[in-house]
Amino acid sequence: MRLFGITAPPAAEGREGLALVAIVKNVSDYILEWLEFHTVAGARRVFLYDNGCTDDTLAKIAASPFAASVTVTPWRMAGYDPATERRISQQVGAYAHAVTTFGADFERMAFIDVDEFLVPDPGLSLMEAITQHGDHSNISLPWHMFGHAGHETRPDGWVTRAFTDRAPVPYARDSDLLRFKCIVDPTRVSAVGVHSFETVDMGDRTANAAGQVVSNRARKQESFFTSSPLQLNHYYLLSKAELETKLARGPINFGGAEGYRKRVLAKVAEIERAPVEDRKAVAYYDALSAQRGGAGNNLG
Repeated sequence: MRLFGITAPPAAEGREGLALVAIVKNVSDYILEWLEFHTVAGARRVFLYDNGCTDDTLAKIAASPFAASVTVTPWRMAGYDPATERRISQQVGAYAHAVTTFGADFERMAFIDVDEFLVPDPGLSLMEAITQHGDHSNISLPWHMFGHAGHETRPDGWVTRAFTDRAPVPYARDSDLLRFKCIVDPTRVSAVGVHSFETVDMGDRTANAAGQVVSNRARKQESFFTSSPLQLNHYYLLSKAELETKLARGPINFGGAEGYRKRVLAKVAEIERAPVEDRKAVAYYDALSAQRGGAGNNLG
C-alpha cells in the first residue's frame, strides 16, 4: 500500500517545534549519537516505534540524558486489506499512528530512520532550516548516500565522524539512490507513506528545502535536488561487516531476501563508484556545540 489515508488531528493550543519519528530494531550502537545530534540541532521530541528490539537499545535510551524527551511505543503491526490482501507497511502504520496520536502538539514532524541525520546549514536550528523558505506543510528531502569510507568493521566513535564519503549529488533520475524522506505539518496531513506524504493544502505536491514546489511524481527532476538549507544524510552502508549484517537481516517490510540483496548491492555499487568527501554533519555539530558552551555530551 503506497499511501494510507488519515484524518489529521486539530492543532493544539501552543503547539511548537519539531518531533522526530522512527521505527527501530536493535540499534543500540547508534541510537545515542542520533538522539544527541538531533537534540543539539533543536528537535523537541522523539517518538520511537520498537519493532522488537532484543538488544539494549531501550535500556540505553532510558539511562540517557534524552530519556525524558523520548516516547517508545511497542510496534509489531502486521496489517493488511482483506479485500485486496495488500499488506500495510509497518513504517506507514507507525507514521500514521504518530501523526494522529501525537501530532497535534508539534509544528512539524520528520519521518526518518536512525541511520539518517537531518543536517541544517551552519548557524541554523532544524526548525529555522525547515521554515526558512516558507510555511510548506510537506517537504521532501533527498537522500545523501554515505559509503564505507574504507572501514571493514565498525569503527569506534560517531557514525557521522567515521563515515564522511558519499555518492556525488544530484543523482540521475533513474538512480537507485534517488529516494526521499519527508517533514510535514502533522495537522495538515491527509495521506501517509514511507517516502511520500499528502497534505490538505498541498495535495500531492511537496516542497524541497529551498521552497520549490512540485508534485510528488516530479520530485526526481534534477532541479528539485537540494542540500541547503537542510540536508538528509543517509549512512546507508556503514562498514563492510555491518552491511553484511544488514543483508542477512533482510527487508523491514515486504519482499524476498534475494531481491532485497540485489537492490542493496545496486546501491552499494553506485555509492562506492566515485565517492566525494562531505563533513557537513561534523562541522555543524562541532560549531553548534561550541556555541552553546559544549551543550552536547560529546559521545563521539
